[in-house]
Amino acid sequence: MKKVIISLFVLLACYLPSKAQQDPLYSQYMFNGLAINPAYASLDESARLTVDGRNQWVGVDGAPKTATFSFYSPINEKGTTLGLSAMRESITVDTRTDLNLFASQKVHLTEELQLAMGLMVGMSQYKENNSSLTTTDPTFASNLSYMKTNVGFGFALFTENFYLGLGAPMFKSFDIGKSVNRIVTKPHYYMQAAYVFDINDDLKFKPTLLLRDVKGSGLSYDFNASVLLRELVWLGASWRSEKTVTGMVGVRISPQFEMGYSYDTPMNSNLKGAQSVSHELMLSYRFGWSSDHEILPRLF
Repeated sequence: MKKVIISLFVLLACYLPSKAQQDPLYSQYMFNGLAINPAYASLDESARLTVDGRNQWVGVDGAPKTATFSFYSPINEKGTTLGLSAMRESITVDTRTDLNLFASQKVHLTEELQLAMGLMVGMSQYKENNSSLTTTDPTFASNLSYMKTNVGFGFALFTENFYLGLGAPMFKSFDIGKSVNRIVTKPHYYMQAAYVFDINDDLKFKPTLLLRDVKGSGLSYDFNASVLLRELVWLGASWRSEKTVTGMVGVRISPQFEMGYSYDTPMNSNLKGAQSVSHELMLSYRFGWSSDHEILPRLF
């Protein structure tokens, strides 16, 4: 099994082109997988509430700021999980607000290997606060607002130590706005692979690879390597194809409560500086969905 997983990492790592994307970018995607794959909720046997805040390019006026909320819970012993999420992102005068509902179902393929299938439906609101601009251009004379529906899907193949996911949280392509300031949204696809190696009783090592594809923009990638110390502290680092390095730390404060922080900095000499770094903070609380439910540590 390990030889298959290692071969998969080598194959995925061959895709190196880097392009921009329209969906929010997360550094802690490996612990907040519902943001990119609705099937991710099926990996958890517990209910979970997660809040994530990201401040990108600190100090730059109009830089992206993103806040997300998600909740999911198993609802029976047949492997069905339901959930919801909300997201708000602001960039310059534009804001986007999402509200989505999720459903995921998992089945056993073997005693260890499981397959999950997830579906997401929701609404997105786009706003342009053009009145805050100091311009006489009639194109931006009034504030604008648009509403669009959204459909997404995802699959996840996993064992206790292995995870492979394919998600498309924005599956539909659509245009919004007027002809002079039209926004064209494209389908987004994510593929994530991870494996946990047990070094000893107190140390685990987890490499993770994420591929992102936006139609018409090509592939980009994110490679992360993390270690888990005594089932309590995650320490990791990532390299993103946009030439960005990320350091992160996660702490399991209690069996229910976890906290994670990441710090991004670009390696491009033209972008280095205090105004180009990004911060992300994640808080997560897990609890039993029945009175006799035991909350177990998570690796993904």
